[in-house]
Amino acid sequence: MNVRLSIPLLVAIALASCAENIPDPQGPQTVLFSAVASHSTKGIITTTSYPVTVPFVVEAVHYPDGKKDPAPASFMQRQTVSFDSANGVWKPLEDYFWPESGQMRFYAGSPDVPAVTMSIDHGLEADWSIDTKEDTTVDLCFAEVKEKCVSHSVAVPLVFNHALTQVCFKARPLKFYSSAQKDHKFIQANIVKVILDSVRIRGLVSAGHFTQEPRNWTYDDPVKTADYTVFSNKEGLELKTDRYDNPILTTVGTLLLMPQVIPQDAMLDEWHHVLVRTSITDTSSGKILSDETYPIECFSSIPLADYCTRWVMDYKYTFRLGVGLNESRQDSEPHGYSELTAAVTDWTETQEIILGDE
Repeated sequence: MNVRLSIPLLVAIALASCAENIPDPQGPQTVLFSAVASHSTKGIITTTSYPVTVPFVVEAVHYPDGKKDPAPASFMQRQTVSFDSANGVWKPLEDYFWPESGQMRFYAGSPDVPAVTMSIDHGLEADWSIDTKEDTTVDLCFAEVKEKCVSHSVAVPLVFNHALTQVCFKARPLKFYSSAQKDHKFIQANIVKVILDSVRIRGLVSAGHFTQEPRNWTYDDPVKTADYTVFSNKEGLELKTDRYDNPILTTVGTLLLMPQVIPQDAMLDEWHHVLVRTSITDTSSGKILSDETYPIECFSSIPLADYCTRWVMDYKYTFRLGVGLNESRQDSEPHGYSELTAAVTDWTETQEIILGDE
């Protein structure tokens, strides 16, 4: 089973108490929800209020005595929870009421919950594959809470976790190449522009099986791998500097990929070109003999494992790619040049550990 789930953000939901504010004294309390933004799939949401225009989906299983035996029963199946503006609460279309005993296990997703297996031994399970560029924007999340229905607190948080890894690629120009030579003629060469054309990663693990208990991934043997295009544009992306000639770091692509030990043969391939302006001046007369601008094509292939040995779920890994042009010491011809550094953060980027020199 290959699951496909588009989850643009990660939320935390709270369940109302089953012992307070009973609308009908003769009946059980309705299961209501409140939602708060916790994380975001691509690090773009920083507010603490979950948008009331975006529903989420909940599934729940009831354990009659709070244990695995007897077998749990399905309590809530793929129920869309939306904001009720008239009453200021989050609720499913159908009313559900708290059981009088036992425990509940909730799973949820936003805006949908994956069609995964909820087993007694392993919790949430899913077969997952990421084969195309479109697949790399699809997230697999899980969330659960186990609470006794008669004794849980007023607010029971249900916080989502990512089962995948976020991998971000950024690029910047290296120090501008410049050279000058003076003999009978004065030759001046300068980089005018550094343009990124394409970035690809290849040889990464692309399929596996996720189990929540224990929280890990397993892979088939032989391991399935795939290549992914991070960035490609026939017009190219000009990498710029600020007014002080400091390189500007630009995000070129963010992918959601399988947690894994990075294979030794996994490579980052990048293509860029540099526009160089060369002028030749006659030193005796001061006359400009020629002034032309021309491109120099550059390609680099870099082993990813040299900069980051493994990816784990729920974390973000940032690779910084510096590209430019160097002047060869062996001859007068310039050549392409690339360098790579890596950093790891949590999904919300509250802290950052630099792996290598910026």
